[in-house]
Formats: sequence, C-alpha cells, structure tokens
Amino acid sequence: MHLLIIGGGTAAISAARDAVARGMEVTLVHEGLPLGGCCLNVGCVPSKYLIRAAEQVHQSQWQRFPGIVPKGADIDTRALLKDQRALVAALRKRNYEDPLPELAGLRMVKGWGALRDARSVEVNGETITGDAVLIATGSRTATPPIPGLETVDLLTNENLFDSDVLPNSVLVLGGGYIALEMAQMMQRMGTRVTLLQRSGHVLSKQPAELGEAIADFFRDEGMSVYCDTEIKEIRRNGDEIHASFSHGGEVKTCRAAAVFAALGRAGNTETLNLDGVGVETHGNGFIRVNEAYETSLPGVYAAGDVLGGHLLVYTASFEAEQIVARLAGESARGLTETEIPWVVFTDPQIAGVGLDAAAARAEGFEVEEAVLPVNRWPRFSTAHESRGFLKLYRDPTTDLLLGARAICPEGGDLTTELAWIRNKKIPLREVAASLAPYLTLSEGIAKCAANFYTS
Repeated sequence: MHLLIIGGGTAAISAARDAVARGMEVTLVHEGLPLGGCCLNVGCVPSKYLIRAAEQVHQSQWQRFPGIVPKGADIDTRALLKDQRALVAALRKRNYEDPLPELAGLRMVKGWGALRDARSVEVNGETITGDAVLIATGSRTATPPIPGLETVDLLTNENLFDSDVLPNSVLVLGGGYIALEMAQMMQRMGTRVTLLQRSGHVLSKQPAELGEAIADFFRDEGMSVYCDTEIKEIRRNGDEIHASFSHGGEVKTCRAAAVFAALGRAGNTETLNLDGVGVETHGNGFIRVNEAYETSLPGVYAAGDVLGGHLLVYTASFEAEQIVARLAGESARGLTETEIPWVVFTDPQIAGVGLDAAAARAEGFEVEEAVLPVNRWPRFSTAHESRGFLKLYRDPTTDLLLGARAICPEGGDLTTELAWIRNKKIPLREVAASLAPYLTLSEGIAKCAANFYTS
C-alpha cells in the first residue's frame, strides 16, 4: 500500500506515522506553513503560551487575598514574543523536523500538491502515483466581506505571532474561541480591545448564559464588547483604523490601531484541483466526506480542519488514524459531535461535552439540570474565586449524563472525565457517590451530580 498525503499538519503527520508503522509506503507532500501545521505554528501552541503569560500579568495586578497587594508587572513584549517563537521552533524540530526524515518508508516532498486523478498527485512537475490519497491541508482565517476592509492589513492567527509587538489598540471581529482567547490575551497584555460580535451573544452556538457570562467578565477587565452588531465599514484613515457598526438601534464608531479578524475559517483547497477531479466541497472551501472520511471520489480521503467540522487538533489526529486503519483492512469508526469534549481557553475557561439542555430537549429527551456555582466549590471558594458554574444535564429515565457545560477556572480539565462519564454511560448516582479528594477540581463533578438526588 502506497499512501499519498497532501498536508503537513497534525492530521497529515499522524496518518504518515501510523501508516509507516503498519508497513505502508508513504509520500508526504506539503507546502505553506512549516511542519506541524496550524496548531503548532500559528494556533494552539503560540496562543496558549501567550494566554498563560497574560494570566501571569493579570494575577500580578489583581488583589485576590487581603494582605497581599499585587505590584504589577513590567512587560517586555519583544522578549516574550521572541521566546514564544523559539519554543515553537524547538518543538517543531524535536517532534517533526528531526524524526520524520528518519522514518523508513516515508518520502517527504516540499511543494504544492494537486490531484490528477484518484491515485495521482502532481507536485513540482512530477506525477506521483499511489493506492490512495489523503488530503489534510487544514484551514485558514476567512476574510469577511466588509466595505473598506481591503485598506487594512488584517491581523489573524496566521501572522499575529510573528510580530515583535502587540498593537496598543485593536478591533477584534468575531465571538468564537479564537476571537475570545486572543481578545482577552491582548487586553491583559495592555492592548485596548473592542470586540464586535454579529450574534446576540459570543459563542453563539452555546447557551447564552455562557457567552453572556464571559462577555461580562471581559467588560470587568476593561474590554469593550458589543454583540448583535452589523459592521457597516472598516477603513484605514492615516495611522488609525475607523470602524462603524450598528448596535442597539444606532450607529456607533470606534478607532483602533489594528484589526484582528476571526469571523470564521476557510478550507485550504484552492490549489488541489478538486473541481477537476470531481471532489465535492461545501461551505467555504471545505471537503465533503462520508462516515469513512472518503470524498466523493473513491480512493481519496480527507481529515482534519479541511473538513470544516470540529476544527480541533485531537479530532484531526483521530480522523487520520481511522482512515489509515480502514486502508489496512481494520475496523474503524467516525466521530459523533456529542462525544467530543471541547475547551475555550479564556479565563475562566469555558468547556463542555455532549448536549446542552435546549439541544437535548429538541432531540426528545426529558432533561433535568444540576448546577454547582463556583463559590460553592471548595477548591475555588477557598481561593476567593466566584466566577462561573458547572452544569450537568441528566436524562432522569436512564440516570445518564446527556451533556455538561462549565465556565470556571481550569474548566477544560473537567472535560475528559465528563466525556468518560457520558460516553461510557456511567449512572450519575454512581458519580455522585464516588470518592473525590477534597479541594480538587474533579470534586465539583461529584458535588454537582449529587444535587440531582437532594431535595
């Protein structure tokens, strides 16, 4: 079996390693971002580095305990961003650039690959033929159609981390996880941030109480947040960028030094010749696949962000490995949306798994809710932390967890345990009766579950 892979990110490299381990021959064709793709180079790693740095700045300015007076922080942004890039480079070298060329059975070709048929990829004038093709070319920031935006050099996650400084003021477009994480990071690092969201609340696909809560927390930190807006124009005017938008029945204006765009993603498919070979796409250049991750052209598969679904690094790896397993003649499976845990790395973090209450009722479930406020959570009440809550959604007929949502410090660390409880169908009465060490994060799950059985 000779597998041709187009891409150089998580899905592509996971597939390459797995296929080689199974004795397959692999040709990996990639261009664009360095090896490691979006997550390592312009996504998860640099963003979380700066988010953690911004948390340290925030902690140095916020008095939580009486008798401890924060003194603030001196920030050398140039040194910080330089160290962030050095960390990314070191991880890229250790995890990809050094080990991949040593893999027997793996040929790496640098260049833009394009499909010629279901078994052939053309790159640098060479046509390479194999037994199957995997497309894992990822996604990028979509450019919104806003009048005047062509006059602005947009900041996105693809170029923000290459900067030596952060802007002194920025207009953030969007209310999804990228927009929220980068907006709070920049606000805490000293940037004056204005965030505009089209929908009625940020994180528009989640319950309003989550989006409204994090927006209020952002406002408490000094950020200007406007939801239910329509952007009229964004245009450069000398050294400033002027924006006008409707909100609350009136047109407002704001000025900023830069614009950070996070209004959605687009699939990196324009160089692949998909139309020429009959591979169907959907939405903004994303590839359509069936439950086996096979495209409309038999023998051609796709995985990762280029599908336009989950846009998560861990699901990209899972999808790629399932494709390789199928090609090896082994059993494999797809993912259901509700089994995937997710996290937004704001502070406090927002996290969840499964259905929320409205979605569960829409599917015909009778739903019971239990809530644990952060100020009733021993781990947090002893630390003078009161922002947020954990909610569990239960099917009373089966006593099973339908889903959970949390907004609390380190809430992302709850999601794996919550996913196990849901996906392994552990009765919530057992969860409530389980032993959980006092003052731990996961104690909150048992305490919240216990609320189903107390009057």
